[in-house]
Amino acid sequence: MMNHVMISNRIQHYRHLAKLTQEQLADMVDASDTYIRKLESGDRLPSLDMLLKLSKALNTTPNHLLLSTSVLGKSTSSSILDLLSDCTPSEFFVLYENMANLKGLLRENTK
Repeated sequence: MMNHVMISNRIQHYRHLAKLTQEQLADMVDASDTYIRKLESGDRLPSLDMLLKLSKALNTTPNHLLLSTSVLGKSTSSSILDLLSDCTPSEFFVLYENMANLKGLLRENTK
């Protein structure tokens, strides 16, 4: 399962860096400002298609919206980002789903 709060914080962070309002970002990605508010509050997660639109509008990559360098440590997160940087959207989705499932299994086994 994805950490909604971390992803929502990164979307908001990159929006602020781009000096965009929620309404402006919504227009850029063909969504409603209500949807952007829900993304930024952690009530919704973006679809893969929306993740790609957001990353383009925010001048970043899907990897930066999904992965936290502060949690992983710079060298580990850089390695993961390098691995994902040239993926097609379908490859990225498959890898992401596998990572999410593995993370869930690891957490279940450590309880």
